[in-house]
Amino acid sequence: MGNNAIIKRKEKITKYVESAEIKHRLLAMFGDEKKAEKYKATLMNVALDNSLIKCNEASIIKSALAIAEAQLPISKQLGLAYIVPFGNEAQPIISYKGYKHLLRRDNILIKAREVYDVDEFKMEFDGFEDVFNLKVGERENNEKWIREHLVGIWVSVKYKDLDEVENYFVSREKLEQLANLSKAKNSKYSPYNSGFWLEMMLAKAVGYVARKIGVSGEQFEKVVKIENEYSELPSAENNGEEVEDVLDIEVEEIKEEELENAK
Repeated sequence: MGNNAIIKRKEKITKYVESAEIKHRLLAMFGDEKKAEKYKATLMNVALDNSLIKCNEASIIKSALAIAEAQLPISKQLGLAYIVPFGNEAQPIISYKGYKHLLRRDNILIKAREVYDVDEFKMEFDGFEDVFNLKVGERENNEKWIREHLVGIWVSVKYKDLDEVENYFVSREKLEQLANLSKAKNSKYSPYNSGFWLEMMLAKAVGYVARKIGVSGEQFEKVVKIENEYSELPSAENNGEEVEDVLDIEVEEIKEEELENAK
């Protein structure tokens, strides 16, 4: 893109961001003029990023506002949420760190551990005395190996006002189903394809479990809205017949007294 085109693009984005409507919406979301101005400045930088150069400006602004509604920053450096291209449209994506951040606001502590085919992983069910155990094998720390050997994600959930820990296992098959709902998954700029594949698998597992346990915080609901709007969900209007929602398939659950006993 030439200098003149960049200047025109910047002018167009500035016009969007400086509009009375956008200013009003940001102020309403953050309730503080300084915070709204800071977010607006970050939005300008993100909108002018080379990865979004082919996206129409309106879709970038829409994605940023969707993330803002969940009270999450859009800075790449923080890694809580991303805006990625899908053809000439931009799409918001929430990361594992973003989900953890949101759930902590609702007094829910959550931790996800990856499980590989080289690990010894056991789930033994015996009423309320179920055992969940992971013995880590010889792993390699590179994305190619991780993609080839990941078998699922173990998600532990703890409510701050309760001692009990709930544990869930989300299989690789389920993770792939969830990831494939993202329209921008195959974009070369997507975190799925730019060194953050595992981070996004962790995010999908945590988001899925959070939905299953019925998290209903206002900001988390905004994230669910993002997932629904920007995912290729099967239509429920299939000639009057119900269609199975890929996001509504049961995970395996087991409970454990101490999270630290299964590292």
